[in-house]
Amino acid sequence: MSNSSTQKIFSFMAGIVSVMILLCLPLSSTAQPTINDQMSKAELYRQITQLEQIGEYSTAAEAYRLIAEKDLAEIDNLDKAIKNYIEAQKLFEKAGDSVRMYQTINDLGHLYSGSEYYLEAIAMFEKVKSYASRTLDTLTQARMLQQIGEIYIARKQVSEASRYLEQASKLNLQIQDTLLSVINQLTITALTGHRKMFSDLPDSMRLELSKYDSIRYESFLPSIHLHVGMYNMRAKKYKLAEYYFHQGLKLSGHDTFVKRELYRYLSECYEKMNDYPAALSVMKTYNNFNDSLNDASKSSSIQQMLLNSKNIERETELQEMALDRNITALKSRISKVFSVGLLVAVVFMLIVSYIFIRSFQQRLNANQIITKQNEELTQRKINELETNLKIETMSSMLTGQEVERERIARDLHDSLGGLLSTVKLHFDAIQVKNPEITSQKEYSKAYTLLDAACAEVRTISNNMQPGALLKMGIVPAIKDLINRIESEEMPHIEFIHYGPLHNLPTSIILHIFRIVQELLYNCIKHAHAKEILIQLIRNEEDLEIMVEDDGQGYDPAEIKKGMGTENVSARVNFLKGEISVYSVIGTGTTSTITIPYTQEMAEGEVFSNFDPEMF
Repeated sequence: MSNSSTQKIFSFMAGIVSVMILLCLPLSSTAQPTINDQMSKAELYRQITQLEQIGEYSTAAEAYRLIAEKDLAEIDNLDKAIKNYIEAQKLFEKAGDSVRMYQTINDLGHLYSGSEYYLEAIAMFEKVKSYASRTLDTLTQARMLQQIGEIYIARKQVSEASRYLEQASKLNLQIQDTLLSVINQLTITALTGHRKMFSDLPDSMRLELSKYDSIRYESFLPSIHLHVGMYNMRAKKYKLAEYYFHQGLKLSGHDTFVKRELYRYLSECYEKMNDYPAALSVMKTYNNFNDSLNDASKSSSIQQMLLNSKNIERETELQEMALDRNITALKSRISKVFSVGLLVAVVFMLIVSYIFIRSFQQRLNANQIITKQNEELTQRKINELETNLKIETMSSMLTGQEVERERIARDLHDSLGGLLSTVKLHFDAIQVKNPEITSQKEYSKAYTLLDAACAEVRTISNNMQPGALLKMGIVPAIKDLINRIESEEMPHIEFIHYGPLHNLPTSIILHIFRIVQELLYNCIKHAHAKEILIQLIRNEEDLEIMVEDDGQGYDPAEIKKGMGTENVSARVNFLKGEISVYSVIGTGTTSTITIPYTQEMAEGEVFSNFDPEMF
């Protein structure tokens, strides 16, 4: 074989090898970089650059998270960890990975709370809660509410903390997470002291929280121990509280927020136990830990200030360069600017004049609106004062009436009643001494009239002071009233009642009795009815009184109000109720009264200001 043929063969083979090398080079350059937690931070940063170049944003974000976790191993690098988590959040958002993006936001919230950036932490947890609400993730919603509640505990905002923990407890019950629900209730009790302590919990409430080490509870075990310890401190079970605080510190790891709170409450616990050396030791640890966090926060602030300073210098340079370009351009256009400037000045004056006139008009309209609102507010206050005055007047009038009724009834019973009873005893004594006197017509008539007078005094006294009302309640009192009225000459009276009426306060049953009494007497005196129906019904939100008769009826517009009707209206208005009367001439009359009534209203001023001693 000739040398030229050999050279051609070698050249051909070299060309094939070169092509193969060129084909292999792109394959090796496009191989996707991998990451793992064994890499150093420098290696991870290099991988992030390559991952972003090929569009693997989600993997690059995971690399940032790994760097942040390495930063968390040192408290001094908290600011760097926060920055790396922020970068991870941006890349997850760019990759469209919502789940891990909000997981990163949650981690940011923990870091902010650990650095005492509480408002920023709350904002992060609120974002995650909103996302969980949109995706119907009740478990995550409950966890975020829990986190926000803990931050408010650290800020010593008890009412806000209780509100968020109460919401978390309700969601925990929905997902059948009774452990956290009970612990939240324990925490609310420990914070507010408004609820009674849980008496059914054993003294050695060792819940063995370590068995709840699944993913569902793992991140919450330190705060769970913190809350259970807080409750036991509130219950004065200091040894048990000390146990839970120590367990929480063992599990706290990098959770600086919970660790700080555990140190603080453990110091308070030792102080409650009068173990002052231990309290001082823990307080020193807490102060050192807190100082480290503060130094980290200061470092972050200084770095942020340097970054802002560099940005300001760069912006200043850019502004100076732009200013030079503008000066050059303005020199060439100076002649045109003069004429345009004149036109702009005229337009500017017109705009300023328009703005001034419009501002003046708006100010004038605003003053008119404010004046009108002040007048309405003043009128509203006057109406409220008039209403309060009417209520006080009605209260005084009704109280005065009842006091006067009680006085008259007592005088009738004790004075006139006793006198009539004495007279009757004398009549009986005369009859014993002179039995033949009973045959005299005048004596029998006088004795009959004396019995009638005694009965009348008794009836009037009972009507004015219904003793059965206090002894037996509203229903027996109305029945007793009906029994005293019913006779052959009187109409038939039927009484129907429904609902729990036995536990009404004394003040309201007196008003109900007086209303029913007045309406019943009106039916007897004026309606000439044969049948009367009385209904007393208690619903969940009101009381209804209905009195119906089949009498002659009347036109309510043509009837003048008497003292009895005025008393009924006054009592209904005092109880903030409503009264309606439906009457047709020749058919009968129906009076309906509705009184708003709930347990809260029963404990309020309307019913509690009435003096039950008026009976």
